[in-house]
Amino acid sequence: MRSVWCYGGGMSPGTPSIDDAPRRGRPRDPQRDAAIIEAAIELVVEVGYDRLTMEQVAVQAGVGKATIYRRWDSKAELVIDAIGHVKRGMDAVDTGTLEGDLAGMMTFACSAPAQQANALMLNVAPALSRDPELLATFRERFTEPRIARIQAMLERARDRGELGADVDLEMAASLLPSLMLQRALLTGEAAGADYARRIVGSLLRPALGLPATAYEPTEQP
Repeated sequence: MRSVWCYGGGMSPGTPSIDDAPRRGRPRDPQRDAAIIEAAIELVVEVGYDRLTMEQVAVQAGVGKATIYRRWDSKAELVIDAIGHVKRGMDAVDTGTLEGDLAGMMTFACSAPAQQANALMLNVAPALSRDPELLATFRERFTEPRIARIQAMLERARDRGELGADVDLEMAASLLPSLMLQRALLTGEAAGADYARRIVGSLLRPALGLPATAYEPTEQP
């Protein structure tokens, strides 16, 4: 399955991750959480977001439905957390240089864990435009934190003197995730690694005051 989503960013020490979000109810059982997340991942890829039910996830994970609802209030929250779970490794990108961070961001975002998230996004993206709860949850728990982490990466670069004070970091940070999602929503087509590289090379780098880089197709999806 071809990828829909391929981006990442560095993590600011003050930026909470999806896993840090407060939960209600009894203390979390990591083993149960992992089983539920894995079941959600498998089922979204298998049946799609619209046909997915919490009952299916409970059966697949071998837990009661009440166990899931003690951890996630809705199917939308569970699925977005599942996507964040397989993409969370990209939050560690912090090489100490802007060029290194941009390279690391692309390398991890197009790695095997990210491709698993891409398979999820391929099934979830069509539902965003018709499911207000899913869209709101997606923005709050996935898109906005990702943009914030990219912005934190750029802020570190500016603190090191690698970016000028006139660079609009907020706008620049939103370019890659926004354009990748836009392609999936408006065209229904996969936006994979090559598309991400084109955005970074021809749009993000110039927006940061860096030289544009030529687009060279690869064999990656």
